[in-house]
Amino acid sequence: MSSLWKDKVILITGAGSGIGQALATLLGGLGAKLILTDINKQNLADTCKALESAVQYSKVADVSSRSDWQALAADIDRNTGYLDVLVNNAGMSSFGFFDETSEHLFNKVLNVNLHGVVIGCREMLPLLEKAKRGLIVNVASIFGLITMPMMTPYHTSKFAVRGFSEALKQDMLYAKKNIDVICVMPGGIKTNIAKCAETEATQKRDFAGHFAQHALTSPEQAAKVIEKGMRKNRFRVLIGIDARIVDVLYKLLPTNYYKVSNTLMGVNKLLR
Repeated sequence: MSSLWKDKVILITGAGSGIGQALATLLGGLGAKLILTDINKQNLADTCKALESAVQYSKVADVSSRSDWQALAADIDRNTGYLDVLVNNAGMSSFGFFDETSEHLFNKVLNVNLHGVVIGCREMLPLLEKAKRGLIVNVASIFGLITMPMMTPYHTSKFAVRGFSEALKQDMLYAKKNIDVICVMPGGIKTNIAKCAETEATQKRDFAGHFAQHALTSPEQAAKVIEKGMRKNRFRVLIGIDARIVDVLYKLLPTNYYKVSNTLMGVNKLLR
């Protein structure tokens, strides 16, 4: 493993569990100075306790709240004065057909998954510019490449995160900013995102159980792939064999991929 991260100031959102926790553990072990946030106070406390001295400080925060981001930026400015890496990892999901998903729930998913990323980049940009070389890591999804039924808000947010990241990378380049941008596209990762998915669907389906059967990659494996992508500054970081298959499938069948992907992912069986 690289010593590139030694003493680097790295902010990770959603660090209380899943990929965020695994990436914090990995980077902390490589000497990074971690700033961790999560909306779940207990999960965040457990992560910080496990990582001990690697954590510079932590903060319970809602990524969809501009005031939370501004308070965090003020803390970082006061304590270190700069930020080397921003990892926009926090996210949520929902499950249900579009016509049975309220506007409130739809917007909640967008506020966390998309607006949280955009606000985070905006508020942290001045601190990233003060680093020798800043890095933004936006976690999207293979569901920012393809879609499946009953996840319209999630797809909307992740497609947008991918597009935002591509556009932001060009903005940083042509504005001659000292900031790199990469976009992470995980396949099925064994986290609690499906178990915690919110739903207003009238017909209950075992979405969490279905996801668990098809999640192929552990958070620890995902963290290693992300760290390598960060280290090598690869814009698109695909995680898992399923992500690589989806990438190829979309290129081969850009309008009809779902006829294959829904079968491979067991969607037809779930919705039968």
